[in-house]
Amino acid sequence: MTQQEKIVGHVSEMILSLGVKSVRMDDVANSLGMSKRTLYELFGDKEELLTQSIIHMMERRCKSISEQVGDCDNMLEVLMKGIKIFTNSGQMSDMEKRLTANLKKFYPAVYEKVQRTHSEWGVRGLQYALDRCLAEGYLDPTVDVELMARLFFASTGVLMSGDDVVLPEGISRKEAFGAMVVNFLRGLSTVKGLQLIDEMLAREPRPKTLSERRAEMEKLKENN
Repeated sequence: MTQQEKIVGHVSEMILSLGVKSVRMDDVANSLGMSKRTLYELFGDKEELLTQSIIHMMERRCKSISEQVGDCDNMLEVLMKGIKIFTNSGQMSDMEKRLTANLKKFYPAVYEKVQRTHSEWGVRGLQYALDRCLAEGYLDPTVDVELMARLFFASTGVLMSGDDVVLPEGISRKEAFGAMVVNFLRGLSTVKGLQLIDEMLAREPRPKTLSERRAEMEKLKENN
């Protein structure tokens, strides 16, 4: 591990424990037993250090998901299982929300760089996965894989990071994201793909519809 990698890993942990707003170059230097001058020589400025550290966090999360889908038999199963892992990681939701809000407010340039990197990775990764699904016979051969990958990230990006997106009461952004992805994949699938998706969905509890959620909330109100 290089000195730069060690620093990036350390700052990533500081961001997770303290929040990005509370990370100070003096504290980073002191906790690593080095001079602040060394930090600036290696990274140029604080924004670059934060950018690399947050991208490092993204890399670790991608690696974690990759390890969890390693036992899948095909790429469509990888996508479906990856969705489940992401939507079930509720404990990350509040931290992600705070990090995104603080980056937008205090470090807009870092936010833009991170979002651009995330989108570029996502499009490339999804395009690769859809190409594999196509080769394995799970996607309609008429699908424009690159176009679908770009449209997918454009729409889900708005959902996951757009403050102006108003969701129905009782449904989280991650639940809405999961529903979008499943329906997105179903729309691109062959009969073989649809069968696999339905088989995987049948193993899990069926998500409640909006009408069912509303009925439950009305019942709770009546009982109270």
